[in-house]
Amino acid sequence: MKKRFFTCMTVVALMVFVCAMPALAEEHNYISNKVGVGYQGMIASDYLNGISVRGWIGNNFGLEGSFFYGGIDAEGNNGYKITDSDVSLIEVKAMYAFLVKNNSRFYVGAKGGYGQLDIEAFGDKVTDDDLWSCGAFVGSEWNFQGIPELGFNFDVGYNYMNYDDDNVDIDLDGIAVTFGIHYYF
Repeated sequence: MKKRFFTCMTVVALMVFVCAMPALAEEHNYISNKVGVGYQGMIASDYLNGISVRGWIGNNFGLEGSFFYGGIDAEGNNGYKITDSDVSLIEVKAMYAFLVKNNSRFYVGAKGGYGQLDIEAFGDKVTDDDLWSCGAFVGSEWNFQGIPELGFNFDVGYNYMNYDDDNVDIDLDGIAVTFGIHYYF
């Protein structure tokens, strides 16, 4: 497990280094020093919907806070199918933009999160526990020249979120994709 994580992190770092080489020149970006509110979706083995607040400090540094909620597929360790399972997750991202243009930026970042896992099987509560997540990602955000206050973003990276106890094994680690749309004020 640790070997996969470090291999993925090495690939992400190498990809960032190669892609960031031509980023020596910067331009002013419309959404610099602004805060946006909007939708953020996450695909990490299952799909989670969320709301998000994202802001950029100058051209290069960004922060994002998101709240995700959704149902996940889970299976008991003895082979029975879980009838109802929900996860809620609060996630915080720190981003650094290597490449900044008028209407777009390319960035890397790290994220961490805390969540609540609620699982019922056959009407009985199996678990109601906390879970933690962490990860690294690369991403892009862009806006159209005619509507610069509307930002579209896409991130891909490695997410580690694993829950395992005597009754249930849920594995949401691996490649995670998030995408969203924010209105900047």
